[in-house]
Amino acid sequence: MSSKYRNAEDARRISRENEPELDMSSMIDVSFLLLIYFIVTSTLDPKEADLGMRLPGIPTGCGMPVTVDSMTIQLNSLGHISIFDEVLDTDPNNREVPGLLDRLATYAQSARLTHSKPLVMIEADDNAKSQRFVDVLNALAHETVGIHNVTLVGFVGD
Repeated sequence: MSSKYRNAEDARRISRENEPELDMSSMIDVSFLLLIYFIVTSTLDPKEADLGMRLPGIPTGCGMPVTVDSMTIQLNSLGHISIFDEVLDTDPNNREVPGLLDRLATYAQSARLTHSKPLVMIEADDNAKSQRFVDVLNALAHETVGIHNVTLVGFVGD
């Protein structure tokens, strides 16, 4: 058997030598040069640079103004002080009225935070002791409360 190739291995080696080759390093160099060119020559629009996102919780001043509703303090004939039908102080001999002071201080602080004036209405029973009424007024004028807008309701003329 006369063959110009001695074995199959020589045939494969010679066929690989005859195949055309493509040098990939030149292709990679050109692609990187094009990439650098487009990065350098492109410009960012100002709109793209600043997205103008608004985070929640930041006051924007676009909403409706918040106001605090008026508070009604009821004083019954037994000297019990209540706000919105919740009894706060029941002992007419205790002139400190701690429950009322706490609730009024919270109300005054929330009114100041919303930049609105606190308004308190005192609805007193005709048979309520005048000293208990004065205790309510003193609580309104307390240094931690400082509410001066007071309206009296519930008094019936003879």
